[in-house]
Amino acid sequence: MIPILLFDIRSFGKPVCYIVLLLLTGAGIFAGYQFNLTVGEGVFLNSAYTAGFMLGFLSLSLVFIATILAGQLLFRERDARFDLMIFSLPVKENSFISGRFLSFFTLTFLCFLCMVIGFVIGQNLRTGAGINPDFYFSYYLYPLIVLGVINCLIVCSILFFLGIFTRNKMAVIIGGLLLYVLYMVMLIYSGSPFMVGALPQSNAAQKISALTDPFGLSAYFFQARDFTVAERNSSLVPLSGVFLANRLIVLFFSLLFLALSVRSFSFRLRNKRPGKGKKIRVSPYTDFNSLTASPITVCQNHRKINRIKSILSFVKMDLVYAFKSIVFYAICLLLLFYVGMEIYAAIDQGIRFPQHYASSGLMAQTINKNFYLPGVFLSVYLINELYWRSRTSNFSPVENATYFFFVKTVSHWLSISALLLVFSLLLILEGLIFQWIFNYPRLDGMAYGGVLVFNTLPLILLSGFLVLLNALLKKKYTALAVSVVFAAIFATPLSKTFIEFSLLRFLSGYHGAYSDFLGYGIYMGSFIYRLLFGLGMLIIFWLVFDYLKRKQFNLGKIILGLITLALVFISGNSFQKGYLAKGENIQFLKSATYEKKYRKYQDFPQPTIIAVKTRIDLYPSENAYTLHGTYSLKNLTGRPVENILFNFEEALQLEKAVFTFRNKPTELKKKVEVLKLSTPLAPGDEAALGFSLRYQWHPVNGHNPANVIVENGSFMRISRYYPAIGYQAGNEITDDKKDKRAEFGLGKATGIKKLEAPKTNPRDFIDLDMTISTTSGQTAIGTGELIRQWKKGDRHYFQYSAENIPFRFAVSSANYAVKKTIHKGHEVNVFYLPSHFENVNRLIENAKQSLDYCIENFGSYPFRSVSFAEVSSFTAGFSATAYPSAIFMTENMAFHTNVDADKGQDVINELAAHELSHFWWGNNRISPDDREGATMLTETLAMYTEMMICKEKYGEKEMNKRLRIHEQIYRSEKGFYEEQPLFKVTPENTHISYSKGAIVMVKLSREIGEQRLNKILKTFLEEHKYPQRATALDFLEELKQELSTDEYRRMEGLFTQ
Repeated sequence: MIPILLFDIRSFGKPVCYIVLLLLTGAGIFAGYQFNLTVGEGVFLNSAYTAGFMLGFLSLSLVFIATILAGQLLFRERDARFDLMIFSLPVKENSFISGRFLSFFTLTFLCFLCMVIGFVIGQNLRTGAGINPDFYFSYYLYPLIVLGVINCLIVCSILFFLGIFTRNKMAVIIGGLLLYVLYMVMLIYSGSPFMVGALPQSNAAQKISALTDPFGLSAYFFQARDFTVAERNSSLVPLSGVFLANRLIVLFFSLLFLALSVRSFSFRLRNKRPGKGKKIRVSPYTDFNSLTASPITVCQNHRKINRIKSILSFVKMDLVYAFKSIVFYAICLLLLFYVGMEIYAAIDQGIRFPQHYASSGLMAQTINKNFYLPGVFLSVYLINELYWRSRTSNFSPVENATYFFFVKTVSHWLSISALLLVFSLLLILEGLIFQWIFNYPRLDGMAYGGVLVFNTLPLILLSGFLVLLNALLKKKYTALAVSVVFAAIFATPLSKTFIEFSLLRFLSGYHGAYSDFLGYGIYMGSFIYRLLFGLGMLIIFWLVFDYLKRKQFNLGKIILGLITLALVFISGNSFQKGYLAKGENIQFLKSATYEKKYRKYQDFPQPTIIAVKTRIDLYPSENAYTLHGTYSLKNLTGRPVENILFNFEEALQLEKAVFTFRNKPTELKKKVEVLKLSTPLAPGDEAALGFSLRYQWHPVNGHNPANVIVENGSFMRISRYYPAIGYQAGNEITDDKKDKRAEFGLGKATGIKKLEAPKTNPRDFIDLDMTISTTSGQTAIGTGELIRQWKKGDRHYFQYSAENIPFRFAVSSANYAVKKTIHKGHEVNVFYLPSHFENVNRLIENAKQSLDYCIENFGSYPFRSVSFAEVSSFTAGFSATAYPSAIFMTENMAFHTNVDADKGQDVINELAAHELSHFWWGNNRISPDDREGATMLTETLAMYTEMMICKEKYGEKEMNKRLRIHEQIYRSEKGFYEEQPLFKVTPENTHISYSKGAIVMVKLSREIGEQRLNKILKTFLEEHKYPQRATALDFLEELKQELSTDEYRRMEGLFTQ
């Protein structure tokens, strides 16, 4: 055993192996220094918990390391044809197989150890607020043993078993991919901090995942889910409970696979059964004398048709080899299983949200997100296997002796292209089957066409470059290693780290949005331009390769080269249209510059915007809009205003801005400008600001999900992009980036106002007069009441008006269908995509019930109507959001979910109740200023209203079911953030304001009674609505006045602890 171990290790003592180890160490240093996978606020990047998690995550690389080593180590005797005589050596089978596994495990772990050492070095080279300055060796050694060693053992034992049992390299590759797939599937059900907030699973599902996850990450998350921030920073996750059980199960199966390998191994060759081989016809012997035989003249035909036939012959041989191999079908099944699990998860949505309809868009989007990365590494391996097959079988000397050997390269490219097309079509077929199973027969060819454009075509381009790499390099495994590195840099998500210029990332896929409103939008056209650029680059590289091989360059190739250069230039310019350089460091510099120049104006008196009259012209087909507006400004500070700081949104083009005071206009020309008034604006004085702005986005820069102007289904939180007056603290570098603040010489950032700070009750509500124009056929939904609408030419105009509302308004525009009803004097309107009609009636009924409950318990509704508008999934960051008189909902949550399926989660009831209640808790009623506890008065009270309406409609049992989900969400997330009492919650801690808030308020209602609590809330609303600025202390004071001393003492702790 030991001689075999030493022999194998010595065989890897070549200089290239040391270079590989250095590269792995360098990759680890890069990962440790660059990766910012923070797991929660206040948890250090080098904390005990994060170090363990990251080492477990890095252990996934063992799959790729072990697979490459297995291809070289486990088949070395067969590749050298030494397996025909190894049985004759004085080596026992058990000793040989044990030594071979030990060397396989040792070399794999050594490679992983180099990566870990690099990661530790890289992470501890970092400085800043997110790094603990103290180094603890145990934080890395412990996970290296319990995760790294055991994960290495399970990966090596499975691949070793596959190699010994099948004696097939491709089977080993499939086994490695299967391990990766299992991890990805189990991550969905793992309670991972990256997944739980969006897709919570039941405790049972998480526990099953924790026990069965072969890499142990699910068990690691499960075991540490109750850790506090302090424990995550300083305590190792104990090897006990589910975590210990997982490690023992994995260890057991590792030893089982190893035992099966030893039992299956034999020096004897596996012979085919008699009669199964092909019959060989033996020709009769004829006497042949080469000295007296007449020469045979062969007429060679080098016409183009024969060149094409030669290419087709190569392709046919490759495809026959692939289609006759059981491994090809294993790859297909593996892809179908992996993507199928992701599709099912995308449809199912877990225990919190209802099932999604199995639309073509959802199928295609899920395939786009999950096919490309496996496709990249499948391309790397298949090209390496096909290209070097003739060399491995020693047929290459014959192959290279033929005239048309030079077509081998392009032939293999066509072969792999055909295989990639087969994989893509199989996944499309799987999507169609899911649509049939889930009874959603409406097909969208454009959606599935995106699978070919965003996956198949860039993979074919990648394959062209990989074929060239294999042709240029002299050794198979060197070519494989270089191909892996090339693919990782240019075709995986890592490309964003190495290549900042997006045009050069033409080998990467598309993970963006798909909407039933507009498909992929202008992203598809832009992506095709980038593909054409990539195709041009590939042709140029092929021409250079051909010249290096053949040392000749004819006129046809010169013309082709010139045409290709034109293609590269035109497609590159088309893709780059409107490009804006951006990056984290650029934004940090802008923020630091703004703070240094203008923070001194933070406490300067500034005029208040009291009225806005605006016209918004939408141009959806151009992805553009223009803003024309006039502010009425008034000095409400009680002090004279000598300097006014104007802020115009950086993303918008400033066409014109004029400040007018006492009939004296002053033009503003900068995006940020301090206007020094020759005559101060005295208390009570009024002035005006007129402005014209233009916005247009281009796909090369991506779209802002809060400012989406698209062909159909636009939604813009447009008030964010209007001019702002005074210093904007939101432009600062936040305190969680203390290292960046220190780098720019900045002190402490502007913090959120303390709960106990004195109230100022600023009167900053506005009167809004908004006119929106859009293209004919579309309906624009604004903020406030619709006053009138009209058509002029090919434009459709809508005028909205609202009085005494916060400076907060939004706009949507789409080809809407509309359904209207009148409920107790209030108009209820639903604007929706015509094909998304399924939940419209349910939404109206829930809106009626929510209005009834809120009016009865909290007071009158402040508007004449309420409008629900569906917006495209290009919008992100919310499921629904309420503005005065209008509620905007995304298509993939409210309007297009199968509420009646399986678990019957009624998200329509949740969203309608929650958002409608904001017309009492938020908007123009309860309107707290920006301080601690403000979200308790808006989101927590909205959650309480949502729960009470759920109880009224479905009963207490269903409400308790929802509460258990929120309890699980709160429990899962609280360990990643510093704990805050509810009455001091800050906006980023949604697990407190939403989930814990719901639990607390329902408990309060059970203790004192729902009707009594509602009466307290109504009184609180009447006494503290705008222009008063309520705080959480005001609410607690209201409770104190209405409850007995004993009751208040018991209830206060719910909010203050």
